[in-house]
Amino acid sequence: MISKADAATTTNTDDSPAANKPASVMLVNDSLMQFAAYVGQNNVKFAQTTNWQNFMSVLSLYNQSPAAVLNISPASRVRFNEALAQVNIQLANANNTEATRWLNQADYTARMINFLWNVNQPVNEAPDVQ
Repeated sequence: MISKADAATTTNTDDSPAANKPASVMLVNDSLMQFAAYVGQNNVKFAQTTNWQNFMSVLSLYNQSPAAVLNISPASRVRFNEALAQVNIQLANANNTEATRWLNQADYTARMINFLWNVNQPVNEAPDVQ
């Protein structure tokens, strides 16, 4: 049996690789606003482009209602992925740890959105698997 004194002085140390990672891996709610502020401050020129606006409009819609992104047109989906490529280039060129963190979160969020689009394809659009 453990005495109260022993139990009170026990400490847990989390030395797992996940302990040093941010709590959120996706750009949602506050982190999306922080990401937009980061890009607005650190890459003013890019933050004024159509690619940035296309990217942020889909992410904002996803934050408001994840199911709403399923209604985005195929052409808008292509524009989103083109914008994602540009966002990735801009963040990779920044070459610092904060940009890398945002790059990872943007990529993970975009992959989730693309996953939803792929899973929601009508049967006649699904790839032929043999």
